[in-house]
Amino acid sequence: MYIFAANAQTSWVTNGMAAGLRTVVNEAVVLQSLSVTGTSNTIVRLYDGPPTNIVGAYSNYTIFATNRITTFVGVNGITNNFTNTVLYTLVQAVAAATNNAVPLLTLNIGANVAPFTFSTPMIFTRSIGVSNDLGGVTMVLTYTQP
Repeated sequence: MYIFAANAQTSWVTNGMAAGLRTVVNEAVVLQSLSVTGTSNTIVRLYDGPPTNIVGAYSNYTIFATNRITTFVGVNGITNNFTNTVLYTLVQAVAAATNNAVPLLTLNIGANVAPFTFSTPMIFTRSIGVSNDLGGVTMVLTYTQP
């Protein structure tokens, strides 16, 4: 018995993409090929998902052993000190943070030159995010769903 699976290839094309950041494919895909040209010298970056990672605020708990000293004064006026080893929990608030993600692919595209072609399969697990610095970029992405 033979089982054949076929994933249809899909293409995404843009002409004269402006500078900035955008999500071009909003799902997990396998990028099969990429062709990029530009009307100006620009840097094109491809991200797996958004280009920033946002981590919300949270509490960090640190548990450690320490000595606890208790002082007791009796009715006879004698002071007694007791030292016990106890576990202490220190709670610290950690503020929210935004960190830049590392691009999977960074391309330096020259102005009005032959298209840059990338034809090695590349897996994007969340989505394909693209940013460019100066605009005027034409891209053809061919991809399949995993």
